Amino acid sequence: MATENPVTRRIRRALFNARNLGLLTIGGGFAGLAASPAPDSLFAAAAFFGGAWFVSVLRDMTAPGREPGGLSGAGDRTRAGGFNERERRRTLRELEIQLEEITKAARARGLHLSPDFLQRRHQLLRIIELERQIATQRPDTAGTIDPLPADIHDEVSQFVDRAIELSKLRAAMLRAFVRTNETVLQQELDKIRGRHERTTGPAKADLELLVQAKEEQLEAFRRLRNDLVSTEAQLDAIEAFLHTVTYSQSLTVGSVRQQMIRLKTKIEARRQSVEEVQRIVTGLER
Repeated sequence: MATENPVTRRIRRALFNARNLGLLTIGGGFAGLAASPAPDSLFAAAAFFGGAWFVSVLRDMTAPGREPGGLSGAGDRTRAGGFNERERRRTLRELEIQLEEITKAARARGLHLSPDFLQRRHQLLRIIELERQIATQRPDTAGTIDPLPADIHDEVSQFVDRAIELSKLRAAMLRAFVRTNETVLQQELDKIRGRHERTTGPAKADLELLVQAKEEQLEAFRRLRNDLVSTEAQLDAIEAFLHTVTYSQSLTVGSVRQQMIRLKTKIEARRQSVEEVQRIVTGLER
């Protein structure tokens, strides 16, 4: 999760979005022309665009739940607080394709699909829907603080970004669990150990390396199983937090910030990248 200060990020976006840069450029152009002998209208134009730039930047920095540089109307409803519905839907489709492939592979191997797997298959969809409700501050949603401060909107967006990363991690782990399991890896290890004990001469050293590699593979699988539990716990924590922000009847800005701090601490205490899990999964496939 990004560590940039939400206030700093909002000021940066307000100063450098396309609309405000355009106003500044036009105002600066008129000011440059007004510096030479020119009609008074150029001074007025420079002052007008300079004032428009200042008001626009100020509004972007202070308007709650509004993405700096956004346009009014439908654009704000889909991008409020940094929410990009089109991008979120694309991510959901990509993850759904991965989970469908995992489901087909599991059924092809005769594996039982647990109720928890089926329920979690749509967890990211629920999380993104909660993000949308928070970002758009639906008036018919009981418990929503109106208006939510901009820094909370930014934090919510970052929590959902982390939930997407965790969902991808979980999919990679499930793919590994479909392809192999601890029993199979243990049987393979026992078989190699038996060959190692019966072998003499130079070949014994080669088998010893193979035993070590298989032991590491088995240990990696066990760590992956623990990582899956941790990953799902973090996803549950993010979903619970967003649900509280959306529906709690006794919510205050202060209590939301306290919950955000606790959730960030919990997530930062156990971070793992998709690349790390992918390395473990690749090792299990060897």
